[in-house]
Amino acid sequence: MTPLDELRACLSGHLEADSTAQVRLFQLLQQLRQLALPELGARLTKAASSPALKRFILGLTAKFDWPEWVPWLHQVLQQESDLGVFDEGCAALGRLEIRSAREALQKLAAQRTDPDRQLILRRELGVQDAQQSLSFFLGRLLEGEANPRLAHQGARGLAALAESGDLAALWEALEGADALAFRLLLRAVAELPGAETGPRLLKLFQETLQTLEDLEALENLTNRLQVGARTAARADLAVALAKRMGGAFAADVQAMQQALSAGEAGNPLPHIERLKEAAGGPYERFVTEALGVLVEGKVARFSAMVTEAQDISAKQQLIQGVTLNQVCECLARQTLAGSLPAAQVVPILQDAFDRFSHSEGLDHAFCLLVPATEEASLARIPAVADPKRRTACLDVLGAREEDALVPFFLKAMQDPIVEVGQRAMHHFGKLPSSFPAVMDLFQSGHPEKVRTALRIFTVNGTKAAAEPLMALLKTDMRDDLLLETVEALGAIRCPEAVPVLLDLLHDGKPARLQEALVEALAELATPEAGLGLLAKSSNLKLSLVLIRALEGLLAAFPGFERPLPQDTLPALEQLITRCCDDREGEGQRLRAILATQHLYCFDQVLYARLKDTFSDFLFDLRTKGDWDRDTNDRVAAVVKELGRRSASLSHIASSEEKVRAQVNALPPHGPNRAPALLALRETLQDPEFIMRTELAKELADFVLSELRRDEQDWRELARLCEIGGLTRQLDLAESIKDVFNRATGLGLRSAAKESLLALGLDEADITRRAPIRSILLLEPSAFFRKRLLTALGQGWEVREAGSRNEAEAVLAERPLDLVISEQTDAEGDLRPWLKTQVESRRCRQILLSTAARDTGPGEGWLMGVLYKPYAPEALLKALES
Repeated sequence: MTPLDELRACLSGHLEADSTAQVRLFQLLQQLRQLALPELGARLTKAASSPALKRFILGLTAKFDWPEWVPWLHQVLQQESDLGVFDEGCAALGRLEIRSAREALQKLAAQRTDPDRQLILRRELGVQDAQQSLSFFLGRLLEGEANPRLAHQGARGLAALAESGDLAALWEALEGADALAFRLLLRAVAELPGAETGPRLLKLFQETLQTLEDLEALENLTNRLQVGARTAARADLAVALAKRMGGAFAADVQAMQQALSAGEAGNPLPHIERLKEAAGGPYERFVTEALGVLVEGKVARFSAMVTEAQDISAKQQLIQGVTLNQVCECLARQTLAGSLPAAQVVPILQDAFDRFSHSEGLDHAFCLLVPATEEASLARIPAVADPKRRTACLDVLGAREEDALVPFFLKAMQDPIVEVGQRAMHHFGKLPSSFPAVMDLFQSGHPEKVRTALRIFTVNGTKAAAEPLMALLKTDMRDDLLLETVEALGAIRCPEAVPVLLDLLHDGKPARLQEALVEALAELATPEAGLGLLAKSSNLKLSLVLIRALEGLLAAFPGFERPLPQDTLPALEQLITRCCDDREGEGQRLRAILATQHLYCFDQVLYARLKDTFSDFLFDLRTKGDWDRDTNDRVAAVVKELGRRSASLSHIASSEEKVRAQVNALPPHGPNRAPALLALRETLQDPEFIMRTELAKELADFVLSELRRDEQDWRELARLCEIGGLTRQLDLAESIKDVFNRATGLGLRSAAKESLLALGLDEADITRRAPIRSILLLEPSAFFRKRLLTALGQGWEVREAGSRNEAEAVLAERPLDLVISEQTDAEGDLRPWLKTQVESRRCRQILLSTAARDTGPGEGWLMGVLYKPYAPEALLKALES
């Protein structure tokens, strides 16, 4: 995945309870920087996002206090109904400590006029004493790292008081400020209105870059002087000085060189002193001073100077590197906001990109601002020597997701480093017009272009390419392209391709093609693919093909809840025998034995027979020269497992009767019910217990009926979810998801999530809302009810009611997926009644459609709130999100 894809995957999970995911999220945010904000902002403004997720995202402003948060935070706080989220959002704006954040708070104070929100806003807006002057807060800010609390208080004061006329004073204060004070001041300066800030930032950028280049040159020079002979040091310094200052001060440099060449008769010191006075930057100052010391014969002093210069250079490079990153952020922000013209900034960044290669902030700003149509500018990125730097630049360009970058990424795919080329392919695959562009290559008829398209399909696993690839396989084509087409289709993992792949698989095909076909079918791990491999295996001869067919077959039936069909077992045993045969298997015996640990069937005799056969093999293999203890232990474990399964199947009937007895003996309620459910779960978790499909369905029906009961203890619900997960019956997924979404405690939520994962759902499936098919409109206003009916059209089954009594009658007939309701009716507050309908499972979720702005905090049963008046499109968007 690209970094942006990985960020989306992280945000789709439950970050607030997953510390590992939080660490990875922080890493991604450090990499993507402000390019991550559209994804974070979309989660904040999304009605279906939980208050916990919103608070977590708002808390990120403490670590990533980008000024670009402001429009997203303002947008969400304009409509946010949860008072806790609103409080955290206002605190996040206050933490930014910049002018635009304060202006957003002032706008909110005019828009959200209820007492609770006004109290929160006054807290954030009234943090500084209005009687104090700008110089007072500037003095506090300049406390810097010596007193961070006062420094941040000063930054908030500057956000309130600083105007464009204060630019000179603030800029002067940057000189001598420590790291914290410099950062806060620079943010304040960049926020000032007016056109004067931009040119000052550009000048600071160029000065900082020049200092960094000087420090880098100084580091290289001192390293050479440190290891070089002292006798050659004077000549090296003279050459370095002539190269750096020979153009501007040619006469002094030439006179100095002549004096040095004259030996003891010459006197270069006066010339060196004049050059020292004119020296600018750390490099020139060191060279002139060090050369003067050497001319005076102070060798010990020179050695100390070199060591001291190395230490100072290393420290200053860190400080100036941070400064350059901060200035680049300010330039990028001003350019994107329109305060600085891109035509002025991009050439300067481009020149710096070519000259200096050790600034992530510079690379990020250049790749963020470079126009997607500037081929000459973009061509500098593939030319970068460092693969890691190239990859980082590709990630920034890819995160822009601009369609005009298609030609650039097509060229970037040809990178000599495979990993970099694949990263370019991943980013290319995310662009809207990438698939048509690749299809043009695919359909060109030119072998090399077709091969490029196949590589892209393979690396990206492009699902939309499955149909064209299957169509191509049905035509006559070159063997090398046929092989690559099969590999591409295998990477896509399209179940519909099984018949096409099986038609191609026979013994007359080249060995590599047979292996690719079997690999593609095995990776699908579907019953159709597995049984197809078994049917084809009788006519296949290559040992590598046979063993992969065996592994693919067993992968398609991964447990006793999905066992191998009984009628296929004779053919399976024959395939295992062929793989283990010395002549046909050609050394694949060990791999075949290890593969059978994934054999699941209800044939006790087959397990016993394989156990005995493998025991004989184990004795024979121990006499081989390449045998070792690890291999012996692995094969012995397989033999033991086969014996265990055989023994378990011998008493499966009695085990099932024990489970049924436990179910029948469950108390209907009371304190003994939860322990009884726990005992049932432990019985089902016993490694010796094998659950047949019939019992799994019985238990699933039992869990479904029990989950519908009211007023159950959370422990009982947790045990029921765990039992449902052990049945592996997907019919339970929606009911357990319902428990997961309603759960407020961590214990029940965790048990429900583990059960859903056991049923085969991934994180995205768990958080994905079940499709809405039936809707009840509870709206007292006949006019607005008719308007909503028109907006919903024919896409849903829609019922309507004008009061809670009418709605109750509709819901009594049968449960519905969603109720779209006003917050109040003639009888008062509807929310308690609505919550009761959800808890009694008459409906799954509630969407409030109300003119009131005092809606309380969101709960699990509340899908979202639409504030009247709203456009019909807003309703459709809420239903589709």
